[in-house]
Amino acid sequence: MSGLKLPGVGSGFPIQSFVDAVVSAERTPKEQQLARRANSIDVQLSAYGGLKSVLDEFKTALKKLGDEEAFQKRSARFSESGFLTAKADKSAVAGSYSLVVEQLAEAHKIGSDYITGENAKSLQLGSGTLELTSNGESFSVDIARDKSSLADIAEAINNAEDNKGVRATVVTDDLGSRLVLFAEKTGVANEVSLSVSGNGDGDDHNGNPASLALLGNFDTLQAAQDARIKLDGATITSATNEFKDAVTGLTLTASKVSDWTDDSKTERKATTLTIGYDKTSVETNLKGFVESFNKVMSTIKQLTAYNVETQKAGPLNGDGSARAITAQIRALLSEAVEGAVSPVKSLTDLGITTKQDGTIELDAALLKKQVDENFEKVGLLFASEKGVAEKLDDLLEGFVGKEGMLTEKDKSLREQMKKLEKEADAFTLRMEEFEARTYKQFSAMDIAVARMNQQLNSVVSAFESMPDFNSWRKK
Repeated sequence: MSGLKLPGVGSGFPIQSFVDAVVSAERTPKEQQLARRANSIDVQLSAYGGLKSVLDEFKTALKKLGDEEAFQKRSARFSESGFLTAKADKSAVAGSYSLVVEQLAEAHKIGSDYITGENAKSLQLGSGTLELTSNGESFSVDIARDKSSLADIAEAINNAEDNKGVRATVVTDDLGSRLVLFAEKTGVANEVSLSVSGNGDGDDHNGNPASLALLGNFDTLQAAQDARIKLDGATITSATNEFKDAVTGLTLTASKVSDWTDDSKTERKATTLTIGYDKTSVETNLKGFVESFNKVMSTIKQLTAYNVETQKAGPLNGDGSARAITAQIRALLSEAVEGAVSPVKSLTDLGITTKQDGTIELDAALLKKQVDENFEKVGLLFASEKGVAEKLDDLLEGFVGKEGMLTEKDKSLREQMKKLEKEADAFTLRMEEFEARTYKQFSAMDIAVARMNQQLNSVVSAFESMPDFNSWRKK
């Protein structure tokens, strides 16, 4: 069997053990060296990866404060909830409005006369034409005799290529079956109407051929209705429950008719809508900025630390890039902000101050006061062209951007790991060749020893076969 390694048959020596010992002595130091180098790269990759991760989080926190609309968002609050919702864009002017929902938009729904009898649903009503109208636009549907049951008619209407927004279905109850039509869209303008022209060639129905005329005159099941609200006493209508730009920059959506003020039901209760700056989100984002910054500082401190008692250093102890990040961020936070206006000209004015350990702390009460009283000036400090968010983002881009320092270090370390893996593969191949050569050498020695033993045995045997020359003396 190829590759089978047997103990020395000539010398009796444990050749495989000898080979393993020689190969191990050659392999172990190099393997340990490769392992140490791989571990060192892994530790650095992990350290730089962790640092890059918290800096990316910090960048995200800054984005919430540095976006163009970060300090332009509006909040919309109702004194009574459940009747309306509101969405305000940055053009909405801060103020308050009185709103009453008087009615919601409804889609028009009509129903035909009932078709009665056991075969009401399957009865073929005969051929003819249906003329339907919705939103002032008409379309016609031709009905074939063998496709004229209520279900067939509903399907033909729904599948009509030029259908103008009418849906059809069949409803069956204790009175029989009927065709029901309803508008796809709400509002008075989308009322549905239908006229029937039948040929009277349908199935037998009470002794006479059935006709599309059996559909009769359609009754109103639900009246078409526009939504109607009162805004500061002025009446506004909409075909849908949505009211766009009734107030500039504001979209209102009605969801429920307002409650009556009393049992007399003569007046409905108003809800007050207040439009203002979205200060709560800004406060939350500023607190997130502080937390994210402190996480960066804490991570850098941990990665660059040195424990005197254990004499162990962090993976980035003495690393220049980590020191540069700390120094540059601290310097930037202490710089004056061009364009900032008193009384909010620095982070200190917001209650953000630096502690001895390099982290920052927040005076929540002062922050709230400044946001409430000087909201636009807080925006200038952070979101202006040369504000804190923009300057910090530019700085961080130099570390974690596509060509940033940490990005390049990560790329370099990964390239080193690939080279190390190739070196390890090449070393494994060399050791396999070395093992084969070593085994061959020991095998040659074993053969040589076997030959020497054979020759020695032959000589010994020859001597043992020689005549005893001292035997004549004994005689």
